Amino acid sequence: MALNTIVAGRAWLYSHNLGRNAQAGMGFSQPVGVVSTKEGVLYVANRSGEQNPSTRISKCTIDQEFISEFGRKGPVYGGNDNVQIFTWLTGVAVDKDENVYGSDEWKSQISIFDKEGEYLRTWGEKGDDPGQINGAAGICFDADDNLWVVNSFNSRIQKFTKDGQYLSGFGEKGDLEGQMEMPSGISLDAEGNVYVTDWGNSRVQKFTPEGQHLLTFGHAGTGAGSLNHPTGVCIDNDGDVYVVDWMNERVVIYDKEARPLTYLYGDAVDVSDWGKMSLDANPDMVKRRNQVSDMVDQQRKFRMPMGCFFDRDNNRLIVADTNRGRLQVYVKDYNYQDPQFNL
Repeated sequence: MALNTIVAGRAWLYSHNLGRNAQAGMGFSQPVGVVSTKEGVLYVANRSGEQNPSTRISKCTIDQEFISEFGRKGPVYGGNDNVQIFTWLTGVAVDKDENVYGSDEWKSQISIFDKEGEYLRTWGEKGDDPGQINGAAGICFDADDNLWVVNSFNSRIQKFTKDGQYLSGFGEKGDLEGQMEMPSGISLDAEGNVYVTDWGNSRVQKFTPEGQHLLTFGHAGTGAGSLNHPTGVCIDNDGDVYVVDWMNERVVIYDKEARPLTYLYGDAVDVSDWGKMSLDANPDMVKRRNQVSDMVDQQRKFRMPMGCFFDRDNNRLIVADTNRGRLQVYVKDYNYQDPQFNL
């Protein structure tokens, strides 16, 4: 049972997991995206299905402190009972002022909150023309605080100012290099190159900021370096690329030349602090868990993960373990050296 994954002079050390399945408060409901500030504040996009009142953004810390949640309707949660901000929440991103942006695939809109969760505004017009959005999926900010938006339904990538002014875009439907079929996740490397998970073609594509195709990697399947409908992607300080391999229920790690290095399948052998609260309050749940012969093995694994984020300030990989309602956290050791066994 791997808690540390070691390969090619690198080590990914399992740290902990946080969360539990919950419709409110200290838990997540189908978390599909996560972003972290350098201080370790996390914003988690809970998708939860169409028109589900548990669709929301959760705010907590990497150390499992629950802070707040926002973006859902209903007077109980401080909103207007007739207003639902999100229908199909897909991605989350944070600008340099720590305003929080959520993408809505159904409404093809971007909604913005301040860091306290106060609703600020929404922008986005549905359509296929430049500057219009059709199926907003993954989102991320570049070094200039511009927002990149994946348009899943028309297979386009677009760049906007954070106030919604259209700047540029590229992409079209298809399976040739540079073409995409229902792209999902997006991330930028240190040079500003754009990585997109090409969900329908089971691969990842890399583009220049201007949209020139640079590289395609991954292929449909279950073998080495293969992918099965990838969803999330992120890049670390070394240029290693993490791809959430949704249907294969793993994270595939590639080096910057797109050579597959290793895989993460989940290592949560422990129960999160929030999960322990559920167990302490429900003795029947504890008894039922004790009846499962391979509980530890089942518990540790990812179940249909969808999102990931690499916190480059703290060398942390955070994976949205979607169907288990939690996040799994790994720390990368950039200076790992194999032990000397001849001592």
